[in-house]
Amino acid sequence: MGIIAMIIIFICLCTDNMVTANMSGMNLDPKTKSVFSIKAGLFFALLNGLFFTVGYIFSIIFFRGYFVKAAHWVAFAFLLLLGIKYMMEAIEKSPSFQEKDITDGAKMWKIAITTGSQFFFVGYPLELMGKSWFPQILFLLIITFLMTILGFHIGTKTSKSIFSKKLEFVGGLILIILAIRLIIL
Repeated sequence: MGIIAMIIIFICLCTDNMVTANMSGMNLDPKTKSVFSIKAGLFFALLNGLFFTVGYIFSIIFFRGYFVKAAHWVAFAFLLLLGIKYMMEAIEKSPSFQEKDITDGAKMWKIAITTGSQFFFVGYPLELMGKSWFPQILFLLIITFLMTILGFHIGTKTSKSIFSKKLEFVGGLILIILAIRLIIL
């Protein structure tokens, strides 16, 4: 799995942050949205990076000797399950922030943990396949931040549809295709 594939995976996984941001942007006042989008983007990026790092370290410490020969199968399983999850989430209601939630730190933590926990399942097989941590974490942080900001600014009070939900479905489909590609090639 090359760096381009990793960037595509990160973009697909960050659609979850984008959906939350898009739906929140539909509920927030434009002045509030600008400041809160940066706060949420940084918070989501840091938590996504933390989960990715924990998965990476978990792989180093536990079970590495058992699964290193099956690293592509582990990555296949995780990507396939995440792809299915994203396709199913595209038809569900996603969490979002209201004006009253801007100062609610507990809700920010809850949503960030919910959207970021899947990065554990990317960090784990990535380390099993012998990929380095640094460039991937940098790409993850940048992509998460930018897609969250973009999601907030796409969502307006006059929006009639949630464009990012369609992107989430496409992201899930791409994850499934990348999973199949792992075992074929």
